[in-house]
Amino acid sequence: MTSEAQRQGNLRRSTVMLTLAMNENFRDGDLMVTLDYRRESRPEDSLRMHRDFRNFWDKVKRRMKKLGLPPPKCIRVVEVGKKGARHHHLIMTEAPLSVLRESWTLGGIHVDPLYTDGNYRRVAEYFVKYAKTTMETENRESKKLWYPSRGLKKPKPGKEREIKSRELGEVRVPKGFYLDRDSVRRGVSLFDGHETFSYLLVRLPGWKPAKRKQRVREKRR
Repeated sequence: MTSEAQRQGNLRRSTVMLTLAMNENFRDGDLMVTLDYRRESRPEDSLRMHRDFRNFWDKVKRRMKKLGLPPPKCIRVVEVGKKGARHHHLIMTEAPLSVLRESWTLGGIHVDPLYTDGNYRRVAEYFVKYAKTTMETENRESKKLWYPSRGLKKPKPGKEREIKSRELGEVRVPKGFYLDRDSVRRGVSLFDGHETFSYLLVRLPGWKPAKRKQRVREKRR
């Protein structure tokens, strides 16, 4: 049985990993999409919702292929509301609106372009919140809170390191990045009781590191 402290810790870690995955694979101008159901089409549970989404996504890929466009990529969550509402929430690469409308026939569709300066932490927090609502509504825990499509790049989180207590909170921000101050978290490890400190560094839009100058060595004869 998972304790409440462990459950909250799992949700925080899932939010961090989801943020990194979104930041690695999506950019401003991509899409935030919500698919809902007509009342008479609402499925009984999230298991049926997963099948509905697979059918939708297969149609999207087929239509994109006919248009000569690459298959889209996405990360999604399902939301089963306590009052009966059913939604799919996804962040996805660009696709024609007509393709999405033709592919989803079970209800309405809402689309917004992404614009967050390349940091999707708040989007990730909303997604995890939706997943948490689903678990509470269905009264069961899920090992998988969010679902990535194939072909996504795996993010590379910074390595964990031990720091002295006096350094805790002193974040060094490298050139070309900024510190997402709302992402800073302090806590205590459930495994060893040590104090923990985590944060998110975001690359500035359009910034590219300068190329290192190659040293030319002269050969003496």
